[in-house]
Amino acid sequence: MTQFPQSPESPADSPGAAARAALARPLPCVIVSGPRGAGKTRWIQRQILGLAAREPAARFAVLLGEEGRTRMERFARETPGVTVHRLLLPCFCCPGLAEVGSAVGALVAASGASRLFIEVPAVGAPGLVAEFDRLVGWPRRLLVLLDGPWAAGRRDGRLLYYQTVLFDMADAVAESPEEADRLGEVAPGPAVP
Repeated sequence: MTQFPQSPESPADSPGAAARAALARPLPCVIVSGPRGAGKTRWIQRQILGLAAREPAARFAVLLGEEGRTRMERFARETPGVTVHRLLLPCFCCPGLAEVGSAVGALVAASGASRLFIEVPAVGAPGLVAEFDRLVGWPRRLLVLLDGPWAAGRRDGRLLYYQTVLFDMADAVAESPEEADRLGEVAPGPAVP
């Protein structure tokens, strides 16, 4: 009989077990999408600062599906209680490759967050939101922020298919972060203790 070496940590203490345990406790979650430059990062940052002012002990997790360096990473370094992780989106057509369930579980386990924000590019958002719903299953809100050309296309009915799908999935659509602030139903709910 072949014996395999035992891992020094028990399965209940493994990082995978911690991520699965984190997924069992739903957090208030807002997914923010839209074209580049629409103000997604700025809106998330303002939400975090406002919530932190009211609840100083709150912790926030931000999952970024954006390429390159972002202002959010600098914000996290300068703002206590904020943890940012990147979500690799190897293919917009195949959102399952991003492993959003594992990424959310690992981020929440590592951060001890009481609220989760996910920022994703518009072209990959419909598939990624569907994967989040399938794998994570938490109640969530989807906010789509628009820039000028997207707002004009929406008004004129000149939309690409993925834009139409994204708007149909959205809980709220706003033409600016300031307009999104006025849409109180998009703000993340009460913190999870």
